[in-house]
Amino acid sequence: MSKIAIKLYNREYIVNCGVGEEDRLKEIVQFIETKMTSVADRVGNTTEPRLLMLTCLSLADELLETRRRVSETTAEDEELLIAAVQHLKDRVTQITAQIGHA
Repeated sequence: MSKIAIKLYNREYIVNCGVGEEDRLKEIVQFIETKMTSVADRVGNTTEPRLLMLTCLSLADELLETRRRVSETTAEDEELLIAAVQHLKDRVTQITAQIGHA
């Protein structure tokens, strides 16, 4: 385990992460910091605990919406992908046949 200092909304925290995961953690922290700043801009003056709570709600909303979209479109996407693969297979077969006659 590595210990790394992160900074969220001007407050420093020491957190553990797996060895080699430091860059990923920094990317996550930057993502959260951006979301916190966005939420803070929308709600105006608020307490830090309330800002953290609102940021968590916003991130959870995005996550659940993304999961919903993925679950709704998976069957349709799978059918489109199967059709596309079949079309490509047919085209490769045609091209192979044309090359064989050349």
